[in-house]
Amino acid sequence: MPESSPFRPTPPEAAVTGAARIALTYAILSAAWILFSDRLVQALTTDPAWMTALSILKGWAFVAVTATMLFLMVRRLVARVAHREAQFRTLIHAIPDMVWLKDPEGVYLACNPAFERFFGAPEAAIQGRTDHDFLPKEEADFFRQKDREAMAAGGPRANEEWVTLADGGGRVLLETLKTPMRDRSGALIGVLGIARDITEQDSHTRERAKLQAQLFEAQKLESIGRFAGGVAHDYNNMLGVILANADLALDRMGEGRPERRYLEEIIKAARHSADLTSRMLGFARRRALEAKEVDLNRAVAELLPVLGRLAGERIRIDWEPAANLWPALADPTQLEQVLTNLVANARDAIEGPGRIRLETANWTLVDGDCAAWIEAEPGQYVGIHVADTGAGMAPGLVPDIFEPFFTTKASGHGTGLGLAMVHNIVRQHRGTLQVDTAPGRGTTFRVLLPRAGGGARGEASATSAASSGPGRSPAP
Repeated sequence: MPESSPFRPTPPEAAVTGAARIALTYAILSAAWILFSDRLVQALTTDPAWMTALSILKGWAFVAVTATMLFLMVRRLVARVAHREAQFRTLIHAIPDMVWLKDPEGVYLACNPAFERFFGAPEAAIQGRTDHDFLPKEEADFFRQKDREAMAAGGPRANEEWVTLADGGGRVLLETLKTPMRDRSGALIGVLGIARDITEQDSHTRERAKLQAQLFEAQKLESIGRFAGGVAHDYNNMLGVILANADLALDRMGEGRPERRYLEEIIKAARHSADLTSRMLGFARRRALEAKEVDLNRAVAELLPVLGRLAGERIRIDWEPAANLWPALADPTQLEQVLTNLVANARDAIEGPGRIRLETANWTLVDGDCAAWIEAEPGQYVGIHVADTGAGMAPGLVPDIFEPFFTTKASGHGTGLGLAMVHNIVRQHRGTLQVDTAPGRGTTFRVLLPRAGGGARGEASATSAASSGPGRSPAP
């Protein structure tokens, strides 16, 4: 008789019933044969010699008949068990998930083809062995611990785990369910494991969470922008009244009066506040992009005198234009806002003399690069980098620096709107950002704008260079 499937122990009741049926059939047949065959022999002859010969013949006939009947009954029973075994194994092997069974000591009793890919070995080579025969000790101990937890819990235990398949070397995320197996008497006979590859679902979940976060961020920025715009308009109206009256009072006041300096301070503070409201209105304003083909090298070069005055005399601006730079698709006015805000931010980060480096480069992002950038998609871009020799920032601050009104500067020295405007403008251009910073080694902002003409996003280029720093190196 074939060995019973280790996935499903044969119920004791079925075994007892089958054996009892065969024994009962044999007993009835034997009793009937003995009763009727003896009478038949007595009826045929009274000669002792003939009776002996007929009794011997009767015994051989009994053996032949009972052997034939036992063969037919056992063959039928074995065929039924084998058919059920085949059905069950076909079912287990057809399941795309990994399925396996271990005994309480962690020895593999059976598995399906999907599980064979994990160890890169056939079922026959896996049976009778443990995780330690195939895996590093740390990973094998982890799986064994999960087996013990399931046996101790007395019920199913689920967990997620990243594993590397020996067959092909792919790394997948598995959702594993381990269930203790018991026989009819309640004795523990092993642990049944089922693992499903959820790598793709996990990727979709993370992508959905990313999109939801982006939607929330967009809604939040829109709400802040509307609020800031409303406040700025009202505040601007009041500042207009303050400035007009202060200017009139100053104009009518004599040159030698000491009160003039108070009015001058009022006017200075009011104009500073007017500049703040202008920034708030610029952040809140949503105007249509006037994007066109722009030569970033030329645009930066033309803006250098303004950026130099903005940086101040103690800070040197180094300009490194890239050769063979692709044209960018950008709004020139908003591009100027991006550059002036980034240079102003770099200037404020430098204490004393320092340098700000501006450079351009062609960039090609592929799928694997996008995680290192903010809201990036694969494609070809033109980049402008602004690097300073300032104090740098702690990595924990980077996620917050583009939040409206967030600033690391001292009170009264920053509005917290400059980088928020940069982020908003770059996002409107369907570009991307990256920040590389650390305390003591300055900060580099990389802004990528879509390439104009033939550089549509989603077209991954094979000319990307090797990785350099947090993201892919500029394309040649």
